[in-house]
Parts: sequence; C-alpha cells; structure tokens
Amino acid sequence: MSEAFIVQPSEGRRLDLGGFEAVVLATSAQTSGDFSLLRTQNEPTGFSPPLHVHRDAAEAFYVLEGDYLVHIEDRQQLCPPGTFVYVRQDMPHTFRVVSAGPGKKLNLFSPAAMVSYFEELA
Repeated sequence: MSEAFIVQPSEGRRLDLGGFEAVVLATSAQTSGDFSLLRTQNEPTGFSPPLHVHRDAAEAFYVLEGDYLVHIEDRQQLCPPGTFVYVRQDMPHTFRVVSAGPGKKLNLFSPAAMVSYFEELA
C-alpha cells in the first residue's frame, strides 16, 4: 500500500521535452498503480501530437491555461481553461493548442501509465 504524499506547486520532477515540459506529480509506485499524474506546461501554439490511443490506460486531462481543440474519435471541441476531458482506453484522440499563448494541463492516466514514455522523450 502506498503512503500519502503532498506535492507543492514548485515540486515535482521536471522533464524537458524540447518545446515544452512535463512535471511528474504522481507515479505508479506512489499510487500503488492506481494512477499517474503529470502537468504539461508551456505547450506552444499549434502543438499537437498525432492521433493516438492508449492501450494500457484511460486518460483524463484538466485544462489550466490556454485553449485546446480536442479531437476524440469523430468529434472536435474547443476546451478553454476549466475544461475536463475524459478519454477511455483504446479511444482515438488528439488535441492542438489553439490559443495565442502556451497551454498547461493536468494529465491523469488510470491505471498508472505514460510516465516512462515522457521520461524516454526527455
């Protein structure tokens, strides 16, 4: 069983991903595999990963700054700050930062996933 923990605003392990960064806030080891949580920040205008699926986890994100155009299967929706998005496992999705300024969001994966992917990218 994992221990309770607190991550202060200036804490978390930063991963430099070139044009933006991810901050690891909770790992599989810390949550007994229940979830992982990252904050992606300084995602530049126009940034968009290719359409993809997560085979091992559902993904949810919460927009903190910037506007994102989210594409889930055949649907697109503008997601300003305060928007919560849930994408079930194996569902095709992507997003694009469409605001003039950079984007920032919390990214939750359940069960825990993706931290090693971002570590390898860094």
